[in-house]
Amino acid sequence: MKRICIDPGHGGYDPGAVGPSGVKEKDINLAVAKLLADKLRNVGKEVILTRAGDLVPWRPDNDLWERCNIANKANADIFISIHCNSANNPAATGTETFCYQRVGASFDLSQAVQNSLVQTLGLPDRGVKTANFYVLKATKMPAILVELAFINNPREEALLNSPGFQNTCAEAIFKGLGGDEMFPKVKIKVNGKVLTGFINNDLSYAPVRALAEALGAKVEWDAATKTVTIAKGVK
Repeated sequence: MKRICIDPGHGGYDPGAVGPSGVKEKDINLAVAKLLADKLRNVGKEVILTRAGDLVPWRPDNDLWERCNIANKANADIFISIHCNSANNPAATGTETFCYQRVGASFDLSQAVQNSLVQTLGLPDRGVKTANFYVLKATKMPAILVELAFINNPREEALLNSPGFQNTCAEAIFKGLGGDEMFPKVKIKVNGKVLTGFINNDLSYAPVRALAEALGAKVEWDAATKTVTIAKGVK
């Protein structure tokens, strides 16, 4: 599992479901998707987002096809569509995950992610369900659709709108995908210090700052350009 396509549901002209205080589903979906993308990239995964902002460049009548096409053209290994649930009943509550059929890799993936979400979020377990959703049947790789919580439920709307809860949702999905255990750990010994890295495709990766400082170098981080500068240490 090297390349992951994350689909923040709705966007642009389509707000998705709207909570009682006006929170839009599309905004929650995007926030959680971007947090999940960061976590995956931090462990060396390649991530494709079907949208990285509110803009949706395609026509409404092509929406679902375009999302699947992005994943299929990228030859993604898995596809995850992120959503918030909604119902007529304001007391509706809980988390559920959908797949196309109750067999195969998609079902296994949906179970792992659902279990992690329920354990982490502490919301009622609505289980793994099958559905004839276009994004689940038109994608060529294992695909799941996650319904984090009910945005029409005032309590869950408030949770969904909280940056802390959004990060918890992303962390739960990340753990369901394998979390930090996606890659084998490796010990890296440098000048008597032991650092922890990971192995991917027979290459060892180590934390940049810790490795550079163990070698006596100076490390500077430029947040504006997202650049790490390593300079020889001053003796």
